[in-house]
Amino acid sequence: MKKITFMILMTLIVIKSYGQERANVFMNFSDFKSNAPSKYFDFQIKQRTQGNVFMTGGITNHIIKKVNPSTETDNLTKNVWGVLVGDSIYINSYPYSKLLGFNKIIGIGFYSYFIGEPARFKEEQLKVGIIKEGEPQKEVCCRTSYVILPDGSIKWLNPKLLKTLISDNLELIKEIELKKLTPDNVYEMFDILNKYNQTKK
Repeated sequence: MKKITFMILMTLIVIKSYGQERANVFMNFSDFKSNAPSKYFDFQIKQRTQGNVFMTGGITNHIIKKVNPSTETDNLTKNVWGVLVGDSIYINSYPYSKLLGFNKIIGIGFYSYFIGEPARFKEEQLKVGIIKEGEPQKEVCCRTSYVILPDGSIKWLNPKLLKTLISDNLELIKEIELKKLTPDNVYEMFDILNKYNQTKK
């Protein structure tokens, strides 16, 4: 009898353990920095189609669908920092751009980086560095390269900022100058950041 009771108890423990869902949401930057999602949400993530972008030529980022329970939709789409799907991490665009969507983080390291839709409103443009204090709001188009700084702030990545971020690496500074990079050279700038990240390991 004791053996049967023990077996039933162990079976219940195993079922309960497997029934617990793996955390898949980074509630804040600290979760991301620790690579430790802290909550589980039931949802689907889907890539936008060309017919569902913010503007002509815009990026086909990702959107959250079928949140269960549906009462958590606003929380998941506006408040969380990011989500983990498989081996990929998607950052929530709403906090820095006030546009609903999630963008896949392309590189993770001392500086992490991704491509996203540009912040359209003045307050958000100031925060990410698209404009400076006193400058008018800019008309923006299509896609923007972003860098996540070690303190969690998100900034518009451009050659001038890139030089500042890697100012202690003269070899990479020279590479930037020789290539005469512009803000449109997104992947070239990402390559520089990747090389810099390797020196920080």
